[in-house]
Amino acid sequence: MTREDPQMKLRLPVELKDVLTEAALENNRSLNAEVVKRLEESVAGATGPIDEHTFDLFAEKVGQVLDEREKKRGKR
Repeated sequence: MTREDPQMKLRLPVELKDVLTEAALENNRSLNAEVVKRLEESVAGATGPIDEHTFDLFAEKVGQVLDEREKKRGKR
């Protein structure tokens, strides 16, 4: 990213800015870089790979469906 990249003003609640600032410090990034990284991940997440938590929920649901199917087959 360069200074020639487009800029925009953004209003944030103070609490959110504080959380982002802390995260930026923990990740050794500027506040701007932290916000950009999170936005990129958010946009990629809409069309990209699913996160581990979502995958685990999906796998659990598939397991439940298969268990129900097994039960129904056993009743026949």
